[in-house]
Amino acid sequence: MCPNSYWQYFAWCHTFLPDGQKYYTVGLAAACWAIWLARNRATFEKKIIKTPFEIVFSMCSFLLYWTGLQEEEGAKELRSGAEMIRSSTMRMMEMCNAARVSIGGD
Repeated sequence: MCPNSYWQYFAWCHTFLPDGQKYYTVGLAAACWAIWLARNRATFEKKIIKTPFEIVFSMCSFLLYWTGLQEEEGAKELRSGAEMIRSSTMRMMEMCNAARVSIGGD
């Protein structure tokens, strides 16, 4: 279910987000930019990436920032999508933390 190429990404988006075609490229750009910045921080500033959630939250920040480039309705949709990703990520973090605690982690 994970895309392995640019075209598979668009097919994946079309499957799971059939009405959001105008945001596929914006989402990909936000994800790539967030990964690039995390890589730069790890490489040049020696800041270890502690969790992939950092990258997802960075991606959401870009999406929210870029809502200003959209028309009013598009901005609302993009903001809603970014908030949906953020809240889903928060729930995932809670589940991961609960699992870590239940197996005796820190």
